[in-house]
Amino acid sequence: MARFTQRRIATVLMVKMWELHQLCGPLGDKFAFRKRYFPFKLGLRDSSLPIVWLSDNWQGRMIDPFCGRTNNEMGIGMHKYLLALAASALLPAAGSAAEQPPIVFPGEPVEVADLALGSKAGNPTFELPSNARLLTPFGERPVFSPDGTKIAFIGESYGDAFEYDLATGEVRNLTAHAAHKGFLRIHYLSDGSFLLLGPRVPAATRAETRFTAIEMFWMDGAAKSPPVALGVTVWEGLAVSHQGNKVAWAESVPIATTFTDVERTPVKVATVEVDGNTARLADVEEVINIPASECYFEGQDFLPDDSGLIMPCYGLPMSMRPESQTYQTKVVSLDFATGDLTTYPTPPELYGEVEGMFPDGKHTLVECSIDNHDGMDICVLELKEDNPRYTRLTRIMDYGRWKWGNPVVSPDGTQIAMQIGSADVIDAGVGQGIVLVELETMDGE
Repeated sequence: MARFTQRRIATVLMVKMWELHQLCGPLGDKFAFRKRYFPFKLGLRDSSLPIVWLSDNWQGRMIDPFCGRTNNEMGIGMHKYLLALAASALLPAAGSAAEQPPIVFPGEPVEVADLALGSKAGNPTFELPSNARLLTPFGERPVFSPDGTKIAFIGESYGDAFEYDLATGEVRNLTAHAAHKGFLRIHYLSDGSFLLLGPRVPAATRAETRFTAIEMFWMDGAAKSPPVALGVTVWEGLAVSHQGNKVAWAESVPIATTFTDVERTPVKVATVEVDGNTARLADVEEVINIPASECYFEGQDFLPDDSGLIMPCYGLPMSMRPESQTYQTKVVSLDFATGDLTTYPTPPELYGEVEGMFPDGKHTLVECSIDNHDGMDICVLELKEDNPRYTRLTRIMDYGRWKWGNPVVSPDGTQIAMQIGSADVIDAGVGQGIVLVELETMDGE
């Protein structure tokens, strides 16, 4: 119970400090998240607990009565404020005081009715599973570095990209050094450099920008040089090889502002060739091109040995299904050698968008729900054509309109990083914090 209390205090403090940052303006690069306890001692001495820390020479602003004052001027007032926040962390909503069960692989069998929204009291951000911790109280679309020691993520849609160091707890802004119009996704290449997706010239609306203006950029691993445009417009996401600088993406044909006007989403594969502070796409090859009436593809992950791709296959657009706000989705793989497209069945009445794959290539994470606009949990799909095991890993929708999203698996298969947030957000993919799970497994798995 003591560790649960410490974790709850840590999470509340982190979220509340981020709220102060939002209200009082940017704190700049002096604002860091570190695995350490406050100097005035809250008893939070467990080095695995992430706590917000302000550097000694920070001269930012805090909420009244602290806004406009320096660290020295804040003095005991700030300490009292944070202690009050810690006290509030000890008063959880009724029925939510107990430590939450851990996330255990592979989970329980998926039951469609069980994915209905619940009415559990409380805030799941403050009541994480016992083997999960909030790394940052902002952010979305996390990815692990090739060696598993860092996590890159987007701070907010059409904002900056950041990197969290799992050893030190420090966060660095990767894109503040160069002018840009914001990014939606970031990925590591195997050589440690980065790929970014974002607009060079935004369209009139966020929706039009996402459909028509998202380009691929390369950036050096030190994040010192400006991002380099690679000359392609991307439909949704990327698949990035774990073994080399190979990348796969889909394009929309024609480039259109609405889903129903897209006739095809051909998938292409290329190698990112790096030359000093610049890069280009080489050996570009189209690997599949079928009518959108059969599949809208999106790059997701390479199969082991780069032998193919795992991808979502989106079906009927929502405008053709007015009774629902979700898409019919399938999990498919493409074999590069044969061109064969394999479907891994999931319940057809559920939304099921494939996400990060486990290193062994035998299982993958899937965003699962009845309607992805109402909420999403994370499921695990066994990559078998016939009667694959499909299990539910998380239970955030027990709280109602909440989402886990964009989960990825660490290179060694022992951790999952994903975003947490309300379902009431402006766009698909928007997150409100990055969570790390130290995965536990059932006996015999």
